[in-house]
Amino acid sequence: MNLDDELFLASRVALAGLCFYAALVGWRMGMGYTSRPDHRFRGLAGAALMVLVGLLHLGSGLDEGIRKAGIRVELINWVWLAVDFLVPLFFLRMAHAFAARDRLEAELAEAAAHDPLTGLPNRMGFARLAEAALARAARQGQPSVAVMLDIDHFKSVNDGWGHAAGDTLLKGVARAAQGAIRREDALGRVGGEEFALVLPGLTPSEALPLVNRLREAITEIVPHPGAPARRLTLSAGIAAIESSDVLALERGFQAADQALYAAKEGGRDQARIAG
Repeated sequence: MNLDDELFLASRVALAGLCFYAALVGWRMGMGYTSRPDHRFRGLAGAALMVLVGLLHLGSGLDEGIRKAGIRVELINWVWLAVDFLVPLFFLRMAHAFAARDRLEAELAEAAAHDPLTGLPNRMGFARLAEAALARAARQGQPSVAVMLDIDHFKSVNDGWGHAAGDTLLKGVARAAQGAIRREDALGRVGGEEFALVLPGLTPSEALPLVNRLREAITEIVPHPGAPARRLTLSAGIAAIESSDVLALERGFQAADQALYAAKEGGRDQARIAG
């Protein structure tokens, strides 16, 4: 085997190795799509194709470098070898582009489901969390409650100290609420100063002391952004969610919203149970 044969064989082996690496990238990409069968098939099919191409180049290299040892490697063979290198490189470039696109789609979906100010799920994102929490509770035969939580006199904060102070207050309440709820609870910002919760595994009477502790914890943690001497207060409405379907969830929050209104009318800084 002369130097020409050795170089050609080494080049074919390197090309086969590049194909196998591209196959590994495609396989990992395909296996990562647990909820997208079309994307999963695309990645695994590409991986299988790259394995096949790699085996063909490996076999072709062995044939050219060993069985045809001593026969001069023509220039056209080197040209085709260079062209063949473009196949796995193109596959890797496409895999990178698909991965970047998928990351962007995930980021956009995440942004669309979250409130940019507080980082909490917005109305759309909260609906998904609430439905999931309800489904888990239903599977375990547990009740669930809907809670509407509202910052008292929030308009006076915006009017008296500016919207920057109101934003600071909203972010503080969101952080405090996140730290005070249970792991299985769902929390979201669904309005200007309104926050919604689903508390699985509780009846309204059982949820009442928990909601009151939540309100008190927020009051203790979050200072008034414009007048530290003033005490921040919150009102809440609580209602049972009768079943795990979407309509029951909507009815539960309508009842909780009415209970919240009653708490506001009753003097604020309190929680009321619907009905």
